[in-house]
Amino acid sequence: MSGQGAGAIRVARIRIEVFRAPMPNPVVVSFGSITERAIAMVALEDADGAVGRGDIWGNFPSITMEYRARLAGRLLPDLLLGRTVDDIPAHYAAMMRQLRVLAIQSGEYGPVAAVVAAADQALWDLAARRRGVPLRRLLDPAARDRIPAYASGLNPDDGPEMAGRAREAGHRNFKLKVGFGEETDRGNVVAIRRDMAEGERLFVDANQRWDLEAAERAAGWLADAGVGWLEEPMRADLPDECWQRLRAAMRLPLAGGENLADHGLIDRALGWLDVMQPDVGKWGGVSDNAAIARRALGRGRTYCPHWLAGALGLLHSANILAAVGGDGLLEMDVNPNPLREAVLGGALRVQDGHVRLPDGPGLGVETDLEAMADWRVASEEFA
Repeated sequence: MSGQGAGAIRVARIRIEVFRAPMPNPVVVSFGSITERAIAMVALEDADGAVGRGDIWGNFPSITMEYRARLAGRLLPDLLLGRTVDDIPAHYAAMMRQLRVLAIQSGEYGPVAAVVAAADQALWDLAARRRGVPLRRLLDPAARDRIPAYASGLNPDDGPEMAGRAREAGHRNFKLKVGFGEETDRGNVVAIRRDMAEGERLFVDANQRWDLEAAERAAGWLADAGVGWLEEPMRADLPDECWQRLRAAMRLPLAGGENLADHGLIDRALGWLDVMQPDVGKWGGVSDNAAIARRALGRGRTYCPHWLAGALGLLHSANILAAVGGDGLLEMDVNPNPLREAVLGGALRVQDGHVRLPDGPGLGVETDLEAMADWRVASEEFA
């Protein structure tokens, strides 16, 4: 992987925009729900007018999106405007070092990490556009054009029906939200498994719902039910020995990683996670997520990028997966999201459980911001 392939980038302009849209069908997780969709996009423009884009993560709570966008407007101009970037991973690391004291002093580790991750995404998109190649080919010239995917965000109240609609849309792999009581969870798992065809798979995500003992009990019946993996059954910050004990007792793969925001934590977690799921928006951007993916594959683990938000982060995740290889799948939220669909513009259509990535330079899509004007709630520009 090289962040040097497009030559030196000089950032001349930064635009940060927030869009918000109502959501008729909230995404429900074990600790709450997403009742509206919001995205904050960072656009970096060079002196030649080329533009690269990235998503600032901010799903929970959704009210944080405007704050994170304002934080980006406070931090990114000093870090990027007028700067020459000729090595994106090195520049990402330098930005994180420069903001470390601020993150500690403010206690805002997550927002700061998300802002820098979005800037890193935008730099990679911009570099690939300048080179005239898809992002995945800048990461690896031998990258795939087609990758497997799974339908995510299946809710506890209508999970089986959502799985059916996702199947009609081309999905062959599914992930159900669990952690809503054993009766509800079992009923949904049984109903979805009953309708599955040969070769289809079901995964579950508990969103850190259980303690160790409850996770061990759930892992037993989930394995018996033929579930493909159990994701984040416990709090991500529990001691290593808790995770090691759970892994030793499990008869199905253990997945996680979206809430591990440190290389040391991730390296330790590779000792018990079978499926590594870092999030390109929460922490690390493209630079660190691609490196983590390759490290996971080198340890014999499966890399499946985590993403449940806007289209830009989804496209960045898809490009990383296409570049690093392995047998992992792209997470695709199947809940309605007009903001995501407006940015995608028809890209990443599912067919027989796979998606074909756009062939254009960078992320391969051109964002029509004017078509999204009715959803825009905030906008700032810096030059």
